[in-house]
Amino acid sequence: MKVFSSKSNRPQAYKFEKPTQTTRNSLSFDPIEFAVSLDGESWLSCYDNSNLDNVYCYDFDIPIAVQSDNLQKLGINDGQRIISSSYETRELKMSVVFHGLDENDTKLAINELQRFLTTRDGMWITWSNWGQRCYYVKLKQITPSISSISDFTAEIVFTDLIGLSRTIGDTSDLSNLVYGFGNKITRDMSYTFKNNSFDVYNPSDILIDPERRGHPLKIILSGSSNGGMKITNKTTGDYITRKGNWSGIWKLDGVNPYLNNTNDGINTDHGVITLQKGYNTFQIDNFAGSISFEFPFWYLS
Repeated sequence: MKVFSSKSNRPQAYKFEKPTQTTRNSLSFDPIEFAVSLDGESWLSCYDNSNLDNVYCYDFDIPIAVQSDNLQKLGINDGQRIISSSYETRELKMSVVFHGLDENDTKLAINELQRFLTTRDGMWITWSNWGQRCYYVKLKQITPSISSISDFTAEIVFTDLIGLSRTIGDTSDLSNLVYGFGNKITRDMSYTFKNNSFDVYNPSDILIDPERRGHPLKIILSGSSNGGMKITNKTTGDYITRKGNWSGIWKLDGVNPYLNNTNDGINTDHGVITLQKGYNTFQIDNFAGSISFEFPFWYLS
């Protein structure tokens, strides 16, 4: 998955240059590349949009995650009980600077910046120095401050619609996951198993819950069963069973089961599997073959 630009002449802070060099880089800082995506798979970098030449991001801010609890008073019990809890939207801020030619150049840059970041629905955004994580956002406002007829700075405010970050890639291709600081990811992690008893590691800051939270989670079984197949997460107590013989590829995609790409819900007990934070111990009964797990990791910051 290509996220950031592959250009060789990427913008950078001023460095020593050859006397014969015809172009000059006058930046006093290393700019931060940002990229956007509508589906989280096809990305467009700001550096690959020629209309954003000379627009440079120099800072962005990710606030603390905001948790909201739904409480209820029960009888004369002390305090209240938590009925439900979820993460709320929050504001992300990005700061950019523009160095142009004239007043018209400045106006065009502001217009193109708005066009690049505006969607009717949400979009994913990521930054190169925080590239292991992306955020599902909607542009709230752009506030430019014009310092001259050819230059401006702007504060850009996004609404983080989910209130959490997630990895750009998922466990189906670990090379797309950045082994960076704070991710709790190691290079020996594996999400494909041949035994019927194994541990699945969820380094996320939250429980992966495809039913109530809508988190992507695919469990793919390639092989066969003589009947009575059962997938159990012993850590959470979740399980799903499937009656009857089958062979091929059986997949639980979120809450929807499929057998060889055909809906297979009628043959299951409609169970749902979640993944607790940390290690989850699984037991697969009455199945022979390989099992793989595909899901992104979620973080508070």
